[in-house]
Amino acid sequence: MNPWRATLKLTLLALAVLLLGLTPYPQPFTLAMRRAENHLVAQEYGAALDAYQQAASLDAQSPRPWLGLGQIYLQRHRYVLATAAFFAAEQLGGGEEAVFGLADSYARRGDWAAAIGHWLRAQILAPDDARVYVALGRGFIAQGQFDQARGYLTRALQLEPSVEEAASAHALLGRLLIDDDPGLAASHFRQAGDEDMLAVLAAVDAEADPARRALLLGIAALQRNELSLARYHLERASTLAPDGAESWAYLAHTLDQQGETVAAGELVARAVALDGESALIYYFLGTHHRLVGRLGDAQAALWQALLRDPENAAFRAEMAGTFVDQSDYPHAEEWYVGAVDAAPDDVNFHLMLVRFYLDHLYRVTEGGVPAAEALVGLAPGDARAYDLLGWAYLLAGRQAEGRQALLRALALEPNLVSAHFHLGSLYLNTGQRDLARQHLQRAADLDQQGFYRSRADFLLEGMETGSN
Repeated sequence: MNPWRATLKLTLLALAVLLLGLTPYPQPFTLAMRRAENHLVAQEYGAALDAYQQAASLDAQSPRPWLGLGQIYLQRHRYVLATAAFFAAEQLGGGEEAVFGLADSYARRGDWAAAIGHWLRAQILAPDDARVYVALGRGFIAQGQFDQARGYLTRALQLEPSVEEAASAHALLGRLLIDDDPGLAASHFRQAGDEDMLAVLAAVDAEADPARRALLLGIAALQRNELSLARYHLERASTLAPDGAESWAYLAHTLDQQGETVAAGELVARAVALDGESALIYYFLGTHHRLVGRLGDAQAALWQALLRDPENAAFRAEMAGTFVDQSDYPHAEEWYVGAVDAAPDDVNFHLMLVRFYLDHLYRVTEGGVPAAEALVGLAPGDARAYDLLGWAYLLAGRQAEGRQALLRALALEPNLVSAHFHLGSLYLNTGQRDLARQHLQRAADLDQQGFYRSRADFLLEGMETGSN
């Protein structure tokens, strides 16, 4: 979800908390809720959490602070805390919003069965809420129960959904119909404004062979991380053309992503037996072995892929990863440099190389700094490049240059979490504690994944206790 849209959603929730309650609240509670709203508008999520927690302590019977806490925890990817907050809200009479939040917290963790159970409870509480039907459609798609999903999504469109809900329902229905009724699928994609899937549909329509069509649909779904749909199309492609090694290989890779590694191993072995000359199939064999920890076998398979396609940068980067997994950094560096050499204009491989040096504190001055400088030269408008350059300079002891590069990164992308964290760390190292606190708190507030948030919180706590 777009960060600004998510912030607006949270802000509207806060307003509803204040304006829609039938019970008059004491002034301290109301003031705490208003503070939470103001912090949400400013994307100051840590302060908003504190304000909601204060409100919860001021009125132990109101579900509203717990609803606000749950929504922020969801946005920050703190799903266990979100579940606890929504459960507390439901116990206090939070109704449909609490149950829907509970479902969402389970869905975000991939527990679709639990999520569907809660969405069905929300349906009982609000049988005319299109949002619930869209959510159920998405949940049943994730479970591979496409007929049920189609029914719920169709019902959602009959309930006067919001613009966003209607777009989601149309986009999902298009995906469900893309194989059986391409014309109707195209209509749904157009109503959703989904130009990406319209392009996929056009490419698939140009293919006459049903097995090939199914393969292309499976690959498209896999590229978009729509694993249940990818599996459906790839299983169909494999059934239609049992001798099609490529379909079995892609299906194996999909099963690996779904955690079914034993079945994936059997299928990728079948693919190799059908076509022992495919570089792509050996690549999938290598990624499978790496996933299950058989690094020697992974390197052997990737070497076979590279013998057949030696200039493939992705193959070289995957080989580098197998050496990183063994903490063999000299060989990892050799392969990452090789990936950059094979695709010198691809920013992504340059990013991989720089992050390798900096994440592992390996040859930062000799390798990391020049690689970061080359990255900036290749992508002078990319905030990530300046962030990594600033961090490389800081690690190399070049603090003034590091500060300049990090400020440039934030000028290009003011909400870049890693740049705030790195700049806060720089200011902390140079004794500028107020500026350090400002940027570390900003990193903690903006980080949705938790990687920088946990590190920023650790440094902020150290500043409070005097250990930094």
